[in-house]
Amino acid sequence: MRTRTAAAIALLLALTACDSRSDGDDNLATEPSPSPSTSAATTPEPTSTMPSSIRADFKVGQEASNYGTIVTINKVQETNTITIDGTTKQADADAKYVTLETVVRNDTKTSMDLTCSLPIINALIDDQDRRFDTIDDLDEIPGNPECNAGLQPGFKDEMKFVYLVPKDAKIVLWEFQEYDLEAELVPTLVDLT
Repeated sequence: MRTRTAAAIALLLALTACDSRSDGDDNLATEPSPSPSTSAATTPEPTSTMPSSIRADFKVGQEASNYGTIVTINKVQETNTITIDGTTKQADADAKYVTLETVVRNDTKTSMDLTCSLPIINALIDDQDRRFDTIDDLDEIPGNPECNAGLQPGFKDEMKFVYLVPKDAKIVLWEFQEYDLEAELVPTLVDLT
């Protein structure tokens, strides 16, 4: 949405500048005006794996689906510490943890291992389109399923996705998709703002 807005503003400014020049007012024509390339440089373009619209179809609290994987993000939390395997782990001074508290429902035909396998490909995305992976050992986060505990079709379970990101990162999206080697799936985007 931001990219479309920035592009529309840049186009409007460019057209206004062209219109001013056609009126014969040389003073307006000699003043530099923002060009579409200047505006585009300040607004990050989506990466090739992001949908061209960058518009999320879902928000926190809504059931977001990607084929047979259905995820509801109930809470987004930023902290300096997390508990993992019974101990508190502190983020470095220039980092923070972002935790997505979710419920995952399996409407596929087979079981899913949410913590030690790759049934759900996911990334946390900031306003600079940087993509962050989950931390290791998600099965050691309190409340998460154990490693190799298959979430059977038709069932749901609570799951915390935890990420370590730069302290100044402004998190805006979560992207996920089913893991499927045989199909080219399109990721689902959830707006976290």
